[in-house]
Amino acid sequence: MGGAFVAFFAPRPNPPPQAGEGEIAMTYRAEFDEVASTRAGWLGHPRGLWLLLAVTVGLNFAFYGFRAFLAPYAADAFFAGLPKAAAMQQADLLVAGFGTLTYATAILGGWIADNVLGEVQALRISLWMTALGLLGLAWPSREGFTLALSFFVLAAGLGIPLTVLVGRNYAAADPRRDAGYTLFYLAINLGGFIGPPLCAAWIGGHYGYRWGFIAAAAGMAVSALLFELRHRRMPGAHDRPPLHRAWSLPAVLAGTLALVYPCALLLAHPDALHVAVYVLMALMVLYFVLRCLRRGDPVQSQRYIAMLLLFVAMVLFWAWSLQGATSLNFFARDHVRAPFDYSWFQSANPLYILFLAPVLALLWPWLDKRGSNPSTPAKFGIGLLLVALSYGVMAYAIHTLVGPDGRMPWWPLALNYLLSTLGELALSPIGYAMIGKLAAPEDASLAMGGWFFGVGVSYDLSGRIAAMTTVDPAGAIAGYAHVYALLLWSGCAIALVYLLAARWIVKLMHGVR
Repeated sequence: MGGAFVAFFAPRPNPPPQAGEGEIAMTYRAEFDEVASTRAGWLGHPRGLWLLLAVTVGLNFAFYGFRAFLAPYAADAFFAGLPKAAAMQQADLLVAGFGTLTYATAILGGWIADNVLGEVQALRISLWMTALGLLGLAWPSREGFTLALSFFVLAAGLGIPLTVLVGRNYAAADPRRDAGYTLFYLAINLGGFIGPPLCAAWIGGHYGYRWGFIAAAAGMAVSALLFELRHRRMPGAHDRPPLHRAWSLPAVLAGTLALVYPCALLLAHPDALHVAVYVLMALMVLYFVLRCLRRGDPVQSQRYIAMLLLFVAMVLFWAWSLQGATSLNFFARDHVRAPFDYSWFQSANPLYILFLAPVLALLWPWLDKRGSNPSTPAKFGIGLLLVALSYGVMAYAIHTLVGPDGRMPWWPLALNYLLSTLGELALSPIGYAMIGKLAAPEDASLAMGGWFFGVGVSYDLSGRIAAMTTVDPAGAIAGYAHVYALLLWSGCAIALVYLLAARWIVKLMHGVR
């Protein structure tokens, strides 16, 4: 599923015991984890897993529930004094900045969880803080809203340990581990499916979108309360990271509050955020180039080239796909004739994933047994091709199916989301696993952080693309047609390059699959 929280939840291996914990603490952790992994609950999985699944449903209910109406709400509530096209453009850039900062702060939040608070404590604090941030989003002033959105972004960054805690409930060789992560993925999409209809279509549509934020906050608060009641029984609850001190929690809270205003300034000035994003990415690329030169290992250097090429494909895919939160959301509101609220389309992606993920999980092994399973670079090309074709559907529908009322049937947009979801399932699940294999062991964490931040770059680029739909002098519908046709042809061309170059990229990977 596209968007911030889903990418945070990509499975990654459990971290080793932190230096400085001491022999007693490490022994306690090992014994605690072993007990947790053998204490079976429902369906034979550890009890801690079911708590985390419930937290995951509530968290994603809240996130995707308010994201479903975030751009239209911002346009109507805070930019209403501008012409409609300009208001939509500013709202698109605000949502893009929100996504970019969410991924950027996740890197900082992961470091704090690993080194200062511990995973369980970081997640505990994150859940309560994000609930408060969501309540703040109901603030009627633009300044208060921006500050609350910044607070939410910073709090969400601390929630990145959730995916690690899922794995902590199993011993390293436990055969139930993969099934546990499958249930986790389903919980993400279940929350993402039910959030938009309840928060946006029902509560927001009938009582006002400010109440939609409060409904999302209620879902987050339920997750926070569940975790609060049971967090002491989670594996790792008694960990003491290297920098943990009695004042660690107050220091983190004070640091969060200190960063709220700078983040709000970046949200209010998207051009500055745009520059900062690409400067940070350039520095990260430069770091890996220098590491390659210093190491002098041609095999690892070529693997980094392959990783960079896959990174570019990932950024472009999500820049296309994340139009669902911005331009496609406005298009559904203004130009689609449907027997339901436009925000229901925000549930299409998780619904498709719930049904299609098991099918593709069986398809790849079936193709592999027959020697027909596409390589990883080829799957990236397939993902790009499918998301490009999804905009071909939209361009065709705008040219041929729009009636005198300026609206078209709902099915082309549903088909757009279907093709985009199929592309996501071809590309996204394997991307995170590839980074851990392609990066040198000593650079693995930074490489994964860079991969996460790449989705932040995608958010920034997606906002720029969405803003282009509002500036066509021929009118609103013409702007969408022009941009979506551009996404179709440029996406197909890029996909073709990756499909043709797949064998060469595979050689650069030197046996990594």
